[in-house]
Amino acid sequence: MNINVEHQPNCRAIAHIRVPAEEVAKQRNTITAYFASQVRLPGFRPGKAPAAAVQKRFGDDIRSELEKQLINDGLRTAIKNEGLEVLNILSVTDKILHETDKSFSFSAEMSLAPKFELPEYKGIPVKLPRIEVTDADVDHDILHLRERYASFDDIDTPAANGNAVVLGFTGSLDGQPLAEAMPDAPEHLKKIEENWFLLDAEEDFLPGFYAGLVGITKDEQRTLSITLADDFAFEGLRGKTIELAVTCKGVKDKVVPALDEEFIKKIGGGEMTEETLRSEIKEAIRRRKEQSRETAKSNQVIAHIFEKVEFDLPQEIVNREAQRRTNDIASRAMQQGISQEDLLKQQDEILNSATNQARMSVKSEFILGQIAKKEGLTVTEQQLTYALANMAARQNKPVKKFMAEAQKSGTIDHMRDNLLLESALQFLKDNAQVEETEPEAEHCDTHSPAAA
Repeated sequence: MNINVEHQPNCRAIAHIRVPAEEVAKQRNTITAYFASQVRLPGFRPGKAPAAAVQKRFGDDIRSELEKQLINDGLRTAIKNEGLEVLNILSVTDKILHETDKSFSFSAEMSLAPKFELPEYKGIPVKLPRIEVTDADVDHDILHLRERYASFDDIDTPAANGNAVVLGFTGSLDGQPLAEAMPDAPEHLKKIEENWFLLDAEEDFLPGFYAGLVGITKDEQRTLSITLADDFAFEGLRGKTIELAVTCKGVKDKVVPALDEEFIKKIGGGEMTEETLRSEIKEAIRRRKEQSRETAKSNQVIAHIFEKVEFDLPQEIVNREAQRRTNDIASRAMQQGISQEDLLKQQDEILNSATNQARMSVKSEFILGQIAKKEGLTVTEQQLTYALANMAARQNKPVKKFMAEAQKSGTIDHMRDNLLLESALQFLKDNAQVEETEPEAEHCDTHSPAAA
């Protein structure tokens, strides 16, 4: 068998294969004999029809089966002889049964697993903060807990940062109601009957909106001029100045309950004390910091390996993963209320982000897969069963029914692959060289621990 493999970028290869005449004849005779044993021809006893008669009657079927068998055998031989790790056969072309020498040739385009040399992956240096839970950390979490039970009481004083204002407003552009001047404008800029806004020094609604409401009192009316940024989400209003005719329907002060016996029993029951509450919260913070530390460790060992090795990736796998991530991003965005129109405007940005994430994910999977292979890591049936049982529980399905569905859908194989990659990552983490650094304060978007 004559085999010539052309390697191409992005882990593709084209194999040109020519099967010699004697192999073609051997396969044709085998297939013809099989047809003869299975079919009935007038004038012949079952299984006794001569080969010539069978070929004449079922020539197209025999030719089709012969071609299929020659391609399968040719590919198996090429893959074995050339040491190819094939992920997928992309296409089979140029299929020719040559009349001159009775040989058969074809070309097959394949997607291959990347070939690369693993760098040293034991003893990867990582820096991780020492886990320490302070009283200030506990106070901070307790403050968040108290704020979840906060109430808003009506006040007669002018609104200040930290107060909530209850507003209604109508938007206009160049003296004309925005609903008429620009019907496609966002609804929340045209008119709001009543909404609460928590005033803050950091503007997260419209530029200058909160600042323009400081000092407002109940029943007061104001007109706010808001100049929108050049990158405002709605293109038609970019760089334009709109006016909001505001009516204040109330000012409310946020009241956070005190950490007293009544509050503690309300959230924890009659047996809860401040001491037990603080103890439970301290343990929860410790677990959270341990999880954060583990995540940092994973990120650092993967980043270290990434820097040490570079190789082409199979484009088909990257594209498939990028499409999956794009769909996930779009789905989450629509659940958050982002319109189809706005998504289309961001499609290039979304696709670029998804593609970059996909490349990193696919690269890490190949690296971890190679490490698992080199270290002889395996997934036990107990690990697999436990993981599948947990998945069934999350989907609220009976385990036996879920297992049957998973077997048909390929979920079991996918889960086994994921567990193997997790084992390889854990191997890297277990063998990393850890340097402990000073404890780090947890980030809080609302306030720092000192605010407690």
